[in-house]
Amino acid sequence: MNKSLVLKNKFYFYLSFLFTIFLFLYLLYFLVNGDRGLLQYFNHKNNYQKFNNEYLSLKEQNSYYLDRTKRLQPNTIDLDYLDETFRNITGYSAENEAVIVME
Repeated sequence: MNKSLVLKNKFYFYLSFLFTIFLFLYLLYFLVNGDRGLLQYFNHKNNYQKFNNEYLSLKEQNSYYLDRTKRLQPNTIDLDYLDETFRNITGYSAENEAVIVME
């Protein structure tokens, strides 16, 4: 076989090998660090957890306040809750009640 042909084949083999390695490294870099890479995925996952926890907390607070307002609506008034709210706001106590303040 011709010596120059062997060298030419070796050169093309090494060139294709280097190209394949660089292509692999390029794709690996963008798999980890790209806009849709693993780092961004975990960052979005953490943000989702944080915002989901905040959403659940706000939803619980909202249901608490909706329950309080529903109890004081004129057509569905809860007299015990109304009395409790009145006493907390004004500090009113009846004559036959003793008030104990704990600090």
